[in-house]
Amino acid sequence: MSLEIGFIPKGWISNIPNASGFFPFAVDGKKEYIVDFTFIDEPLDFVSNWMNELSQFPIYILVEVYDFDQEELEQDCKTHKIEFEKTKNKNYFYKIIIENQKQFSIMFPYVYGNGGMNNLALWSLKRDVFSFGEREVKTFFGIKKNHTTIVTLLESDCVFWVGFDGDTIVAITNDRQFSTIENISDKLPHKTNFIITEYAD
Repeated sequence: MSLEIGFIPKGWISNIPNASGFFPFAVDGKKEYIVDFTFIDEPLDFVSNWMNELSQFPIYILVEVYDFDQEELEQDCKTHKIEFEKTKNKNYFYKIIIENQKQFSIMFPYVYGNGGMNNLALWSLKRDVFSFGEREVKTFFGIKKNHTTIVTLLESDCVFWVGFDGDTIVAITNDRQFSTIENISDKLPHKTNFIITEYAD
């Protein structure tokens, strides 16, 4: 697997979410490390193996799902005894609780596929950090108050976002295992090749 890893400046996260940019959800709490992972190859197996290496289950998924995926997703959840909840918030969101790598490997194609089609796709490690509420949001028509997703990060929380078009996954975290490239690489699956990307403030 080949990828690029870079630390995104904290200033890239505005207090006002950007509905069509970085980042389309509100983040409350500290944001010590913002790490971008850009994939050169298709990442489904890689990310599943990576989550297994991190070994911070349960994993909580929040994903906006298109109508044509919903029935199959729900059937997979029921077949594999994966706990899920469907939430109506303009569009349909699913909150899914993942207990192990096998369950993650079943659900991640839905997460990555919908995220790559510009739906909101997030997951967090060990704790449910997701809620909904009224916030000011940047839209094509200016700043408006909208009902939006809120991520609340405490001391060691970590959330991942599938960037629009699916080219990147961004980790926003206070967990020190994401504090340096060396720490990050220690938890990547074997035979991972990466280059370091530098971002300007």
